[in-house]
Amino acid sequence: MLPPTFIVELRFHSHYRKLLRTLEGNLIEIEAYPISPTSFVRYRIQPHRRHLFVEPLCKSYLDVIFSSVVHNDSLRDLLSRRIASFLVFLVRRQPFLGYYVVADSEFTHEDLIEGYANDLTMIIDEEHQEVVQRGASSSALNKLKEQRFFAKQGDDDDRLSDDCVICLEELSNSEVALTKLTCTHIFHEQCILDWLKAQNSCPTCRRELED
Repeated sequence: MLPPTFIVELRFHSHYRKLLRTLEGNLIEIEAYPISPTSFVRYRIQPHRRHLFVEPLCKSYLDVIFSSVVHNDSLRDLLSRRIASFLVFLVRRQPFLGYYVVADSEFTHEDLIEGYANDLTMIIDEEHQEVVQRGASSSALNKLKEQRFFAKQGDDDDRLSDDCVICLEELSNSEVALTKLTCTHIFHEQCILDWLKAQNSCPTCRRELED
């Protein structure tokens, strides 16, 4: 019998909000929208390790594996602590089952404007600006296309056994073109090209694509 599979997936959502606070203390939302595509990263956890049964050990283990993606210490500590608590709870209840744990993290940047409620129209007219995404340059995307390759049977690269973190489909499909960023993370070519047109950074490690 195969051992159970434990997978932890982190999802990151970024949003922008502009708020008007009236002199009466009420908050009115002027606008809100996402400022970058949702990114994903998944980890497969060894089911036989005893850290899955001891919360402090599980938290320390998650903190280490999350460190390559979550660079904010406070956020990483919060994610590791909450996921460890939930994962240990699941494993103690049903130690012979596999689990797929998804942790959604939402980041919101807020601009607060103070004024009268009847100034709302004027504020929108005077201060509304379209947010322009900083995507990768055409030359950078063209260089990336030159790195196109296809998975071949017998490839010993462990990364090809994972899924594309953008579309969540297998990388090992030999009919779909792949590409590798300078940070060595691998994606379906079309997935990463579409991503980089809107956001000039790796969806896994956030490293920017250089020209």
